[in-house]
Amino acid sequence: MSVNSDSLVPFIIMWGIPTFMVVRAYLKMNTGDKKSAINDFKSARFIFTIGLTVIGAFLAHLGFLFSVSIIEIIGLVFFALGGIFSAFDTWKKSKIKSVFILVLISVAIYLLR
Repeated sequence: MSVNSDSLVPFIIMWGIPTFMVVRAYLKMNTGDKKSAINDFKSARFIFTIGLTVIGAFLAHLGFLFSVSIIEIIGLVFFALGGIFSAFDTWKKSKIKSVFILVLISVAIYLLR
């Protein structure tokens, strides 16, 4: 397992800065807002749409960073599932946006692989 040094800096920037900002914003919230945020994060809708997409992108990027193909594949599968669930969730509201989500996820997976 070797670390791809060309991917280390983008990995730290891409995942470190947003994580720091989210944690800082969460710590500044009052108690009621914190409970509301936790309830939103625990909802099945969030887990299956945004959660799977973010976890998949993180695992895929981690797999590319450490050159471990099984982590890349697991990440891409989660990323694809998150995109599919997001498209199903959006289908009720807008068919065009739903297809657009599928196209974007497909292009991202094609470019990542």
